Formats: sequence, C-alpha cells, structure tokens
Amino acid sequence: MAECLHCEINKVVDDYIATGPQPADLAEMVAMMAQSLGELILAAPADQQANLMAEALATLGATVLDKPEERDSERPHRAH
Repeated sequence: MAECLHCEINKVVDDYIATGPQPADLAEMVAMMAQSLGELILAAPADQQANLMAEALATLGATVLDKPEERDSERPHRAH
C-alpha cells in the first residue's frame, strides 16, 4: 500500500471509473463509498462513533464547498 491512504483510495476510484461499466454510475459509487465509511465508523468503539461521523461530514463539506474549483491533487492532505 502507498504511504497515503487518501491517494490509494482515489487511485482505486479512478481505475474503477476508467475500467468499470460505462458510463460510470456516480450516484451508486457515492452510495457504496458512504456505506463503506459507515461500516468503518461502526468498527470504532461506540463512544467514538458520533465524533467520527461529525469529522467525516465536516471534511466532506470542506472538500466540496470550500474551494470546488481546486482539483484533489492541489488540495493539501489532512494531517492529524
């Protein structure tokens, strides 16, 4: 696996779009990714799940709304 999980995930998604069913069903892909994120959050201890979901939604909002003209490759990676 690459050093950056974010970059690895984007590569998998890009490859799926390029080689999967055409045209790509972006709504279905978003739903599948949301389901995976939900399953990851549920894997955390119960007392952390609400904070993880809030963090995920805040990051999603910032990514989509703050500077939509920027491409992912131009965005700085989140560091914790």
